[in-house]
Amino acid sequence: MKLRMLPVMMSILLLVSCAKSPAVKSNAEPLPDLNGYQTYQWMQDAPQSRIDQPENDELDRIIRNAIAYHLELKGLQPSSEDADLQVSYRTNLRQTFNDLPLSRGSADVQDAAPWISAAEEPEGTLSIDLIDLATQKRLWRGTAKAQVSNVEDARGKIHAAIRQLLGD
Repeated sequence: MKLRMLPVMMSILLLVSCAKSPAVKSNAEPLPDLNGYQTYQWMQDAPQSRIDQPENDELDRIIRNAIAYHLELKGLQPSSEDADLQVSYRTNLRQTFNDLPLSRGSADVQDAAPWISAAEEPEGTLSIDLIDLATQKRLWRGTAKAQVSNVEDARGKIHAAIRQLLGD
């Protein structure tokens, strides 16, 4: 009986291991060498998320914890004063529209048809800034975007976005 289940279990493991992570697109230069920095602080104490007001505190906590985790992997420690880097983030959730041709049945008419905006696609954006406090200049900015249907969906994609931006 156990031998019969082995192929089934192997198939399930193969499917799970091949599953795609949430579709997140990022736009960022590679992180600069952070070895010269030892500490960081947050730009603001208040939540910086704009996705959903009632969910701000929880979303802010999730984002800050994920960013802190990746910064600490890179050897940076949080500091309330005299930090080397300042960290800030912004989020946004907006509706985007795809332009679709207004088809009337034939290929010739479709090519000449007017375009309409029909397909709504909610898009969540997360931008992270690292500012060198000694020079007061932005050291790095990374932005990740993903289609999200609601705050819960956004929550599920935050870690993948931050991992893409800040690396492991």
